[in-house]
Amino acid sequence: MKKFLSSVLVAILLMVSLVTGVSFGSPAQGSADYIEGQLVVSLEEPFMDSSQSVDDILMEADSLTESGFTIADSLFGQDAGSFSVQSLDSDVRATAIEKMGLVYLVEYSVEDYKSIDSAKISLEKTLDNLGFNVRYVTENRKMYALETATVQDVSPQDIHNNQRWHYEMIKVPQAWEITTGSSSVRIGVLDTGIDSNHPSLKNLVNTSLGSSFVGGTTSDGNGHGTHVAGTIASYGSVSGVMQNATLIPIKVLNDSGSGSLYGVQQGIVYAANIRADVINMSLGGGGYDQGMDEAIQTAVGLGTIVVAAAGNDGLPKISYPAAYSSSIAVGSVTSSRTRSSFSNYGPGLDVMAPGSSIYSTYKNGQYTTLSGTSMSTPHVTGVLGLMRSVNPNLSPAAAGDILRNTAQPAGSSDQYGHGIVDAHAAVLAAGSGDDTQAPSAPDNLISTDITDTSVSLTWSASTGNAGITAYEVYNGSSLAATVTTTSATVTDLTANTTYTFTVRAIDAAGNQSAASNAVTVTTDSGSSQPSPTTHWDPGMSYKIGDEVTYGGATYQCLQEHISMAGWEPLNVPALWLEK
Repeated sequence: MKKFLSSVLVAILLMVSLVTGVSFGSPAQGSADYIEGQLVVSLEEPFMDSSQSVDDILMEADSLTESGFTIADSLFGQDAGSFSVQSLDSDVRATAIEKMGLVYLVEYSVEDYKSIDSAKISLEKTLDNLGFNVRYVTENRKMYALETATVQDVSPQDIHNNQRWHYEMIKVPQAWEITTGSSSVRIGVLDTGIDSNHPSLKNLVNTSLGSSFVGGTTSDGNGHGTHVAGTIASYGSVSGVMQNATLIPIKVLNDSGSGSLYGVQQGIVYAANIRADVINMSLGGGGYDQGMDEAIQTAVGLGTIVVAAAGNDGLPKISYPAAYSSSIAVGSVTSSRTRSSFSNYGPGLDVMAPGSSIYSTYKNGQYTTLSGTSMSTPHVTGVLGLMRSVNPNLSPAAAGDILRNTAQPAGSSDQYGHGIVDAHAAVLAAGSGDDTQAPSAPDNLISTDITDTSVSLTWSASTGNAGITAYEVYNGSSLAATVTTTSATVTDLTANTTYTFTVRAIDAAGNQSAASNAVTVTTDSGSSQPSPTTHWDPGMSYKIGDEVTYGGATYQCLQEHISMAGWEPLNVPALWLEK
């Protein structure tokens, strides 16, 4: 089985060890971020009126050979003697090809082409001349990561105590009162493999279902994949978020933590084919890649939930593959519920989970503490596994909505996405209403702005077992608005009319709270006539057209404002015009 991954590097979003620290390696300045001599190409599946397959045509095409190109591997090929072919179920293969096209790894001699761009152009032209519709030709990208971690021999009780803060933060113990997981839930761990003989993992790891796309077995000589797996599900000296699951080692990174985007695509399609409930990708590399995007879309379309690490650069930009719209992007928080300094943030961030100083299983039957979004991501994967345990038919879209809607508020959406994951609330919501306890009623409802046609309201947040997903604003007994924040503006009102508003909270299980305190307001008259002339005073609210007297003169307001000492009409001509 051919493998062309040994020189390809995809960055594991690995870990800042709080014991010794981590140094991250990067390519030398000016070096390429792709594998020289390799391209990935996708072709539209043609209508074939002969017994020859596309693979056969490409392998036998003299024009490809004459142009210096060799078909090195086929993602969906049927010739197991030539390619690292996967035996895919017919429905999975058809779905994947429809979404991704026919994907090939192509090799060429760098001595034949001055640049990768010239190689791309030549390959596309050659394939076009062969009658194929080329969807894309791209480089096989690479990135580097170098981590150093100290393996600690810690007593079981120490390890368990050190896990306590992050599981309590995301309310795992409460979720365990509902479910601790199920062996029927399959978790695909796309990583460096898993130590299947680890005393806290061996009863959960299914190596028969596993596969390696970097050569060799699915064993873990790095430790990263084993650490990730132990956070998802483990037992004994440590505990994962799940205490029962089927962990499937899908090795897409070698023992140095290296792999390729092409290899990760293979792993994603493989995981979808074996009906993995959730894929965990604590890895990253390169920018946007159409093939990777389509692989994730294919898996999600087949019912597999995809979770990925947001990145460890501390930048306001989510890394790929977490940045793909079909992935659930996970950032990291510390034990004080603040964003870890290394955690990426910004648009596209879904939820946060503990990722600083995380105890878990490690290679060779050991345990250690590591940090990174690589460590926060498996917390969320484990929660999703618990959700699938109580609701095996939960769709990826519904699962993502529940995670986001039940997350615990933590700060701005830019820094924290929808908040810190709440395992208990998410499992309750996934279980379709096992919780019947209503959330607390909103309080401190006040009006903040009134016009002739609208009223703006704010209130204090409610709390509840299952997490608050919405607030309903009522005008008397009529529903006037539904919002997800603690403020709302009710519009289309009638001028000079009195209204009474209340607010009720809705939790993830569908329970409705009692009504908040009532607020009665009267809309403005809507008259365009200015207010009667009054004496100017500080601390008053003035709107355009208001007239005041000051120092024996009359002034007209030019800009809406609240007056302050020192802003007398005579002193602030930008606000007042003397008549």
